[in-house]
Amino acid sequence: MRNGLIVKVIIPALNEAAAIGKVLDAIPDWVDEVILADNGSTDATPEIAVEKGARIVQESRRGYGSACLAGIAALGRVDIVVFLDGDYSDYPEQMYRLVDPIAKGEADFVVGSRVLGNAALGALLPQARFGNWLATRLIALFWGARYTDLGPFRAIQRSTLESLDMRDPDYGWTVEMQIKAAKRGVRASEVPVDYRKREGHSKISGTVQGVLAAGTKILWTIAREILSPNGPPSKRLIVFCRSPEAGKAKTRLIPALGADGAAQVHRSLAERTMAQVRRFLGGTVCQAQVCFEGGSEESMRYWLGSDIPFAPQGDGSLGQRMARATETSFSHDGDFTVIIGTDCPGLDETTLRKAFESLSEYDVVLGPADDGGYYLIGTRRSAWPRSRALFFGPSWGTGTVLEETLRIAQEHALLVHSLITLPDIDRPEDLPIWESAQGEPHRKPPITVIIPTLNEAKGIAKTISILRLIPEVEVIVADGGSTDDTMALAAQYGAVVQVSTANRACRMNAAAGIAQGDYLVFLHADTRLPNGWDSEVIRALAFPAVTAGAFRFATDNPRLGMRAMARLVNLRAKWLQLPYGDQGLFMRRPTFHELGGFADIPIMEDYDMAKRLRRKGFVVISRLAAITSARRWQKLGLLRVFAINQLCILGYETGLSPDSIARYYRRFND
Repeated sequence: MRNGLIVKVIIPALNEAAAIGKVLDAIPDWVDEVILADNGSTDATPEIAVEKGARIVQESRRGYGSACLAGIAALGRVDIVVFLDGDYSDYPEQMYRLVDPIAKGEADFVVGSRVLGNAALGALLPQARFGNWLATRLIALFWGARYTDLGPFRAIQRSTLESLDMRDPDYGWTVEMQIKAAKRGVRASEVPVDYRKREGHSKISGTVQGVLAAGTKILWTIAREILSPNGPPSKRLIVFCRSPEAGKAKTRLIPALGADGAAQVHRSLAERTMAQVRRFLGGTVCQAQVCFEGGSEESMRYWLGSDIPFAPQGDGSLGQRMARATETSFSHDGDFTVIIGTDCPGLDETTLRKAFESLSEYDVVLGPADDGGYYLIGTRRSAWPRSRALFFGPSWGTGTVLEETLRIAQEHALLVHSLITLPDIDRPEDLPIWESAQGEPHRKPPITVIIPTLNEAKGIAKTISILRLIPEVEVIVADGGSTDDTMALAAQYGAVVQVSTANRACRMNAAAGIAQGDYLVFLHADTRLPNGWDSEVIRALAFPAVTAGAFRFATDNPRLGMRAMARLVNLRAKWLQLPYGDQGLFMRRPTFHELGGFADIPIMEDYDMAKRLRRKGFVVISRLAAITSARRWQKLGLLRVFAINQLCILGYETGLSPDSIARYYRRFND
């Protein structure tokens, strides 16, 4: 996984036994799965690949493109797909150069250029160089996209790959992909990659017959794409969203809820909308983008995730901004464009699907809101010269927007389809609708936070009150028999309190046994979770390859030594995937029970759990930081606490019994 995105590699292969082991050994550890699409090998290629951990897909029909298509069909859940040859001519360790621009939202398709990189002497033969030069010049001439290479080492976003409708079964595969990306306005880029002489004899450039066949097919593919229609309609969904800043979001709700409360409603509405958008994208071929107002692209990505591109709305009225976004979509070869807001809790994936379906027959689609506006507007490119007027006539912010939009549509002879009328949440009188949408019957809390405690009265109220700002969150305090006011305060602030004299691991297991949430978060009583922590948990665990996660470690002490220590902790957690208990470890409830819960040991139960989670899958470390009290470091000293922690790990790894480690731990902390 790279930047929280699932990455899979497809390797089309035919008799690559001499090289495939080296290729697989060089693939980065962050790749989630390697699929070897075997094209009928008669040597040991499949057996070696299986030994190296690859999944084998057989494709009996010969052809490079056929093997790639077979690999695509077997992908399953994935965000970024990398294509890599099996002859060890490319450098798999340079894969980050192709994947990172997509993971950061800077591109949707990246080609590794051997021309821009360092090609070893004799690796890129003259006939291959000439073929690349001619093909890329023709692509630039007819479609305006400037490439230097047709290199097979490439990465592409899953939704973008699906939208290209790839079909070529053999040598035309790479050029078809680059042409279709250019025709559809895909955000494409090239990065330099190194190239070495392949292992064994080339099946294409190594023979006269192969060169002629490949060259002829590439030229035929270019000619076919010049003459062919554009293919199925290209769909683009644009989400208009404001940054959830107090005092600037949902301002008409401030008299009823205050600035912070109004901003929280906006935050929840936007997250609800994005969840429906992702469900819709999972079932169709469609490009999506979030056009934001306020904040920064980085802050929006932290909030709503990095799997969908972001762009600022820019200046002007709402109509001017929507018109600009629609025009940009059509300039990128979009056929159908739909814009939605985030104010409507009733907007779901079914409504989005119906909106795009209606554009096959109608010029414009509108989703009427019950306040006289609309929550959705869409149009098709062929109608844009006329439908553009819809964004410049209405009086924005009034209750007549829908009426005026329909009048303008009639004046311009636009055929309009109206969807179901739904309520927006904008005014205090709309709040009962929002409360009803949140209070669905028998709805389980999505997240349960479990806090083991023992005499934590000093800070437990603040910890729980932060968590209870999110109504759906269930909080369970697993108390070990506190003699102060911990239990009374926990109950007062809305937590479920369980009391037991068992060790901490057993208390947390018992709490998990009654938890109602789909996700479990194990939190220390003196640790505060950051804003947006709930969205971060749900977003991280939406990827099947992720078994668990935790937050970055930080303390409430700003001194240099503490900051340096926190940096070391975060480096260890990230690279070893071993977070500690004070980082807010989270996982799916079924995962916790599959692993049998925490080990029944008096200490190191969080370390043991993290190791087992790492063996099961990927443990992601959030970019958001949980703030832990520095009281223990201040009491005992930074170096002493560091030494105690490392000695405990050393003792555990060398087989010292947990009971002995616990005795030493208590002695050192006295």
